[in-house]
Amino acid sequence: MYNTLILLSLLPLSGPDAGEHLAALPRPAVISAVDKANADEQIPVLALESKRRRVLYPPEQRNIRQPSLLAAQQPVLPATATQSEITQAITVASETDSNTAVSQLQRDSNTIRVRGLLEVPKRNHVILAAAYQSVLTSLKTEQRNAEGHVVTGADGNPVLIPIVEGMQVFKDQILGNFDDRELQCNLEIGECKLDVAIAEREKKIEVEYAAWGYLYAEEELKMLQQANALSENAVTKIEINKAKLAAQQAEANFNLQKYTLAEVKTREVTASEKEVAKTKVLINLRRLVAPIDGMIVKIDKAEGEWLREGDPVLEIMQLNTLRAKCQVSAKYCTPAMVDGKKVTVLVSMADGQDGEFSGKVVFAHPKVEAGDLFDVYIEIENRPNGNYWLLQPGRWATAMIHL
Repeated sequence: MYNTLILLSLLPLSGPDAGEHLAALPRPAVISAVDKANADEQIPVLALESKRRRVLYPPEQRNIRQPSLLAAQQPVLPATATQSEITQAITVASETDSNTAVSQLQRDSNTIRVRGLLEVPKRNHVILAAAYQSVLTSLKTEQRNAEGHVVTGADGNPVLIPIVEGMQVFKDQILGNFDDRELQCNLEIGECKLDVAIAEREKKIEVEYAAWGYLYAEEELKMLQQANALSENAVTKIEINKAKLAAQQAEANFNLQKYTLAEVKTREVTASEKEVAKTKVLINLRRLVAPIDGMIVKIDKAEGEWLREGDPVLEIMQLNTLRAKCQVSAKYCTPAMVDGKKVTVLVSMADGQDGEFSGKVVFAHPKVEAGDLFDVYIEIENRPNGNYWLLQPGRWATAMIHL
């Protein structure tokens, strides 16, 4: 009946054809709490003089609570629509889309069956970007065999090949470089400073010289004291005090040189080492290094382009493991009942057959959302098919969770 109301708002409300259109409409089904005998009186009558086209119901139906209309697109019909066209339009308008992103299918005693869309886990989908503003000077990498070993040329150096989409790369493989000439110069300077600091730390001549000076001052003081012991007042008291002061100064100088060698020089070496390490880090940040094994699926930049910090360059994807987000009805089980359970995943393959894959529930969300549903995340073990994989992200999968 309510789909009929939608059509009535589109038909002419006056003129010679108004009665024909109203007569062509099918009779609505009898709603609850209304006597079947009054079914013929349930067709709403439009007030012709109403500018807002208000629908008037018979008095006995005005207090009946009407069900809400479905949010379906209203059909648009020409003024000359036939009864068959009107009936077909009503049927189409009353249908609703039953395809949802994830849906609960069915449940038996030991299995929960759900559907979900396959996607790549975030840890297996990486976008390499520029760490600094610089020029992309190289987008090449070392050629590697199927085992990941570097292929070398006749001169013993690695063979460099350009980066292309579809290329398999390995973790920690260098895929490109940004302009780092200034940093390379800073690295050389830092390494020179480090060599000097190490040499200063190893140099012991100053400590040895201070040690000999201290020994000489001690011996001179002893000689003066012995001379006075053999002959009273052989050496004046002033000379003895001077000798004592010289011995104390020599001792202080010897201790200072030892501290300088052990502490200051060592700290200078440590500071130089850290400066060199910092420069190496900055150089590494100007390299594109693969953080995972995977395939190059997208190249955003080319050699010679100027990049700002954060500009994407390469996209790497690993498809050995896929993930599906599904929803389970809380009427059937709790998150604790499905968390960590084994899963059998069925996917329609290109040959028309259903491929079977193993999986596991890696997380069941503790919060129940609207509709009495909670999210579960399933990881599926993919299988290789040559250079590609049997499962691809973006496909629908049916998962059976084994309780």
